Amino acid sequence: MKSLKISLLFFFTLLTISLSAQSTDEVYTKGLENAITKMDTAKTIRSIKQVRNQFDRIAQKYSDQWLPIYYVAYNNLEMIYLNPQSEDNLNLLVEAKERLNQLEKLKGVNKSELSTLWGYYYSALIVTDPATNGAKYYNDVMSNYKKAIELDASNPRPVFLLAFFEQNLPSFLQSGKDYCGELKKSEALYNEKKNLTSEIHWGKNFLTMLLTKCQ
Repeated sequence: MKSLKISLLFFFTLLTISLSAQSTDEVYTKGLENAITKMDTAKTIRSIKQVRNQFDRIAQKYSDQWLPIYYVAYNNLEMIYLNPQSEDNLNLLVEAKERLNQLEKLKGVNKSELSTLWGYYYSALIVTDPATNGAKYYNDVMSNYKKAIELDASNPRPVFLLAFFEQNLPSFLQSGKDYCGELKKSEALYNEKKNLTSEIHWGKNFLTMLLTKCQ
């Protein structure tokens, strides 16, 4: 009888732990989905900042999850691109770099997406001060986008971001690839992806805008 009681106690303890973990996963997933849905429609500095803060709260609560940290860095960079001359950009860049370095240490991070975001970070540095930072960081942009493609050839973001960046370089620095061809290749890769919470999917709206100039 004593043995039966111990077994039952052990069983119910495991069941409680399992249900608790399942509940935590559901809360995290729903919170992340809610933030991503808002991010997809955020168009202003204010709305992007609100979404960024939402991801930050999730990241603080689930510090072992890489996606919330990734999106904090991404939204910091988006605010810079919307207003390259803002006085807040230095702080946004510092924090974005801190988050990127934090991602380097986490397990389970999508390395191709991380390299893409590093390229996006260095590109943001150039946007804030092209005259000073263009020559200084263009190799960092190029190498990170190329690395992202090497890590995952099906990732559409580094394909079109690299093409777009190259298109705006002096001709002697360009690879000679077909610009519109690379954009269309990226579009095809986007169309192959499933729009899942666990998969990064930003960039398609920007790509669509660039493609209109290829018609």
